[in-house]
Amino acid sequence: MDLGIKDRVAVVAAASKGLGKAVAMGLAKEGVKLSICSRGKAALNATAEEIRRESGVDVLSTAADVSKPADVERLVEETIKRFGRIDILVNNAGGPPSTTFAESSPEDFLNALELNLMSAVRLSKAVVPYMQQQKWGRIVNIVSLSAKQP
Repeated sequence: MDLGIKDRVAVVAAASKGLGKAVAMGLAKEGVKLSICSRGKAALNATAEEIRRESGVDVLSTAADVSKPADVERLVEETIKRFGRIDILVNNAGGPPSTTFAESSPEDFLNALELNLMSAVRLSKAVVPYMQQQKWGRIVNIVSLSAKQP
């Protein structure tokens, strides 16, 4: 498939495994240069190497927790330093722990908001100025099904 995005630059959050990894691999096979992140450095680096091997694209891997503002800023700065632009952002983060409403604490809800909502807000706010300057950009938001469950 040719989506017409060859040589664009994408940031993909939570890309070391699961859906984030699949999205990153799909973009790489379209010829998109990647900046991927996740909290687990070893798994992230293994994924980056696998993507490079299978697609031949340039991959920047940055260990980052997208629920932490400083990590989001560092991820965007490193991406701009390496590639000079950001064209695509894929906001992707794991869901909150699967528990019942009665078993969930108020802190569980706050952590879920930080991970699923605020990370997307912070990442989007960090990349939009670059997209506006380029007059081109796309943001895709992925949320876990468990975010809808009590």
